[in-house]
Amino acid sequence: MGAGTDRWYMGSWSNDPLAMKRALYMIGLLMLCSGCYKDEVVIAELNNNPFDPDYVGAMLFTLDTVLLEPAPAPPGGVRHAMKFSVNSSRFLTPTSYQVYVKDLVTGDESFLGQFPLGSDSFTYYRSEISGDEVCLELRLANELSVGRAETVCGTL
Repeated sequence: MGAGTDRWYMGSWSNDPLAMKRALYMIGLLMLCSGCYKDEVVIAELNNNPFDPDYVGAMLFTLDTVLLEPAPAPPGGVRHAMKFSVNSSRFLTPTSYQVYVKDLVTGDESFLGQFPLGSDSFTYYRSEISGDEVCLELRLANELSVGRAETVCGTL
């Protein structure tokens, strides 16, 4: 065998310039085929996630009960408790979350965490007790964003 001739080495040609061209052609063909047509995503129609402010689905929050509960000591006494639940069956995937609460009477704002973890029942406590209707603005919160606002109202 003379200098510059091809040799068979470990199952391939060691000096085959066409082997590299064929490999590059196959990689290019594979990339072209993997980019086949896919349905277009219409951003305006992405409104089925309850954690998005533009969510258009059914109500997520249900007021369960409004009652007076003993307040922990000190200072003791009683406090106004509003118990509500979240319909987590509307979530696209199971996830942990918080509920952002804004008391529309006092303007107080807070985040309520799941307790115990995985629970869909929440309780908002107010120290101010009145016989008037109290409304809460509720939003799902997850990873520094909040969803659509919903209002629940109850009278003690």
